[in-house]
Amino acid sequence: MSRSQKPRKAYRPRVVSRTAGLDVIERRTPMDINQTTDLGIAYHVALDEMIRGRGTEEHWSTVVCALNIALVLAEMGFAALEIMIIKDALDGAVRTRDRARQIGRWGFDGDALLDVKMALETHDSQMAIVPKSTIIAALAEVHRRIDSGHAFREAA
Repeated sequence: MSRSQKPRKAYRPRVVSRTAGLDVIERRTPMDINQTTDLGIAYHVALDEMIRGRGTEEHWSTVVCALNIALVLAEMGFAALEIMIIKDALDGAVRTRDRARQIGRWGFDGDALLDVKMALETHDSQMAIVPKSTIIAALAEVHRRIDSGHAFREAA
């Protein structure tokens, strides 16, 4: 090789995953009970903290993120009849955020709490039946809406 040419890098073939086919198939199946339980714990703990008066903006954000995912999944046809409940819960989240900015305490009012509880029940049932690939797509849609200003930036 002459001095005017760069030295070549050693050839390293890409590693081919032997489980790539299984990964694709797995994304088409709903999450198993352990996965949905792990995901559900986060927003249920956050909701519980807000109910007990120890809520923070992070807890509120966790709950709202779950509500946004539930809304997108409902719009995709998973529990479509529950869209109004989810939207009412999101309206309650707006009231909660506005009140928290005024008084400094994060907690849902009575109507918002009932709506949020019902919407999270819907979300739990969605997570039990929706394929993983659809959940990933719904999460991407939530982030797209946040970036375009059509959802809470705080709930990213």
